This record gives sequence, structure tokens and C-alpha cells, in this order.
Amino acid sequence: MPLAVKEAPALYTYDAAVRAQAGPLLCGIDEAGRGPLCGPVACAAVILDPEKPVPGVNDSKKLSEPRREELYAAITQSALAWNVVLVGPERIDAINILNATMEGMAAAAAGLGMKPDRILVDGNRTPPGLPAPAQCVVKGDAISACVAAASILAKVTRDRLMAELDAQYPQYGLAQHKGYGTAQHIEALQKYGPAPFYRQSFLKKLALPAPGQALGQKGEAVAAKYYRQNGCLLLDHNYRTRFGELDVIAYRDGTVIFAEVKTRAGAQKGAPADAVDEKKRRRLASAARQWLQNSPYADAPVRFDVVEVLPADAEGRWRVHCIENAFTEP
Repeated sequence: MPLAVKEAPALYTYDAAVRAQAGPLLCGIDEAGRGPLCGPVACAAVILDPEKPVPGVNDSKKLSEPRREELYAAITQSALAWNVVLVGPERIDAINILNATMEGMAAAAAGLGMKPDRILVDGNRTPPGLPAPAQCVVKGDAISACVAAASILAKVTRDRLMAELDAQYPQYGLAQHKGYGTAQHIEALQKYGPAPFYRQSFLKKLALPAPGQALGQKGEAVAAKYYRQNGCLLLDHNYRTRFGELDVIAYRDGTVIFAEVKTRAGAQKGAPADAVDEKKRRRLASAARQWLQNSPYADAPVRFDVVEVLPADAEGRWRVHCIENAFTEP
């Protein structure tokens, strides 16, 4: 038996009143992920079964992550119909986040497999093209049980996707901030640059380095760490001269090491040393001589290395291939 109205939680009482006027099939629509810098916006539509109320349904923002997961299972098992649609960053960039959200909400309702009698939409706008009469409910996820259920399905779906992306791209910390623009997240973006699943339209105001520039900076940092771990004293990093930049300068066993770092975005043809042609070697040698003139190592022997750095694997490990004595001073 369904809960009597006088005994039902407030969210179910609200839905019961709407059903009494509009019909038994009441659909709630909500979204998750309008504000983050990356990933899709998740739009959910749910028709709850009034004969099988789900205790504890509430605004997803008021629930802990474990509780949302429990309610997700209960809702998907007992609802008459439910559907979640993801609208990706490319579409968000193309039509803006508001239109992408409206599009996703309409698609979620259209994919329910049954036509509702009335649709309740969280917020102050109703998407065009809905399959039934609709009304807005401001803060609906805290007022209506079916809207709250939709908020839970949308939030859990998107958070699970963020966890999957975090496993592939651990450098961004997505499991912690879920893609929102926290200080930690922005710092990671400035260091690594954006991955393909970022919303470019959301990044315009962050003044991020170009992806290739950020990748090169990270590769140089990885190479510097490699030399330190191999017993070298790091003398300098990104030393700029009129002849060019010296990526890493290290010292070991009486020898000054000048390392040219080549960071690869993926599989590329040719050995990394091949990228250091005769002209590049002369410029590096001239830059090295300038650095030596201003250092206490002016009389030390030198070595020129080329270091190939390949981006992190799924476990966050960067791969380094160091070619010692890649060339001699021209």
C-alpha cells in the first residue's frame, strides 16, 4: 500500500498532490554537473512508483556519497521508469551549458519508455520538446520526491564517470573535486594543461598554458627528478640564454650534464636524439658555454644528454629514456 498523504514525508506529499490533479505518472527531471570544468552534464528523468516509495529520497547535495549510492540502487530497482543522458563537453562548447542541459533533459524524458502525465523540472526553465505538460519547481530536488530521485541518479552517474576518468588521469584529482574549479584543480590544469574531456568554453578565463607547453614543462620536471634519483645534483632548470634554453643542468662525478628534454605526447617516429640536429647542437653548446662562464664549474668536463619523457600511464607513472653523451660539443 502507498503511504497515506498525512504519513508521507513532505517530498512525497508534494508529489501526491500533483498526481491528484495531473494523473498517476509523475516524472521528475534534474541534472548534475553544470558547473564543473570538465566532463558531461548528466540529465536524469524518473517516474517513481507511488506504491513503492523509497525512504530517504532527498536532494542529492544533502546526502553522503555512500547514501546516494544506496538510494541509486533502490530507485533504479523500484521506479516505474528512469533514464539518464550524458551531454558531452564538445556539445556543451558548441551550444553552451544551458542549451546542452535543456537538450539533455528533453532527451532523458523522451527515453523513459512511457509517457508521463506531468513533468516536474528542477529550476526555473522547462526544456522545449518535452513529451508531456511540464512545470518548473525551483529547488525542486528539496521539494519533490521524483525530482530528488532524478537528482540522485544524475549525481551518482556523473560521479562514477569522474572516478573512471580519475583512474586514467590521476594528475587532475578528479575523484576529489569531481571536476569543479577548486584551487587544487586549477593548479593541476596549469601544470599539465587540459585533457580532451575538458570544456574549452569554461577554460577561457583561466589563462592556461597551451597543452603542448604544459606537457613540455611537466616533462622537464620529470627529467629533473630522474637525475636527482640517479645521484645527480640539480644545478639549474629552464636556464634561458640568447642562444636558447637549457632544460636541465645537473652535476655528478665531476661532470656537468646539460640535458635536452623531449616530451612525447604519444608514439612518434624517430629517436629523440634525431630531433637535435646540428643547428640545435650548436645553440645548446653556446648556451652551455654561457652558463659555465657564470658558474663555479667553468673548468669541469661537460656531457650533453637527450632525455625522452613519455606521458604518465594509467597508474600515473612517467617513463624516462636517457641517452647519455647523445652528442659532443661541435
